[in-house]
Amino acid sequence: MPIIVQGVNYFAFSIPIWFLGGALVLWVDLRRCKAAGQRKDEKFARFAGWLNIALGVCFLVREWVT
Repeated sequence: MPIIVQGVNYFAFSIPIWFLGGALVLWVDLRRCKAAGQRKDEKFARFAGWLNIALGVCFLVREWVT
């Protein structure tokens, strides 16, 4: 017989952090890299920002489904 343990759901707290972190990277870091002419850092900042937003969406969908 499986025992179901209920605990604190940390995903509910981390979802806004994923969105906010991604938005800040896209808004602040990407602008800084463009101004400095750092093409590689600009590409990585764009990738990291959209990755954070995508992970936030995935976790948000996970919360809705479960």
